Amino acid sequence: MILDNSEEYDNPTLYDKENEPYLPEMPFLLNWASKKEGTIIDLACGTGRTTIPLAKKGHKLIGVDIHKGMLDEAKKSHLILIYR
Repeated sequence: MILDNSEEYDNPTLYDKENEPYLPEMPFLLNWASKKEGTIIDLACGTGRTTIPLAKKGHKLIGVDIHKGMLDEAKKSHLILIYR
């Protein structure tokens, strides 16, 4: 089944599964974040696939997304993060 982006966004679990191949970017992002000070804003954070691992490493983050379903999924991590 082929879905367009908006249809994937309506199903956060499917979105994460479809985009799992992009997780190899995490070492780069963790390295980049370790050189930064202050709060990191993750625009279009989706379900928090990159926001949550960065927060678990001690970085301060704000996740922003227009899709309520994605933010609801991200909030399930129970981390104290700001999602908007």
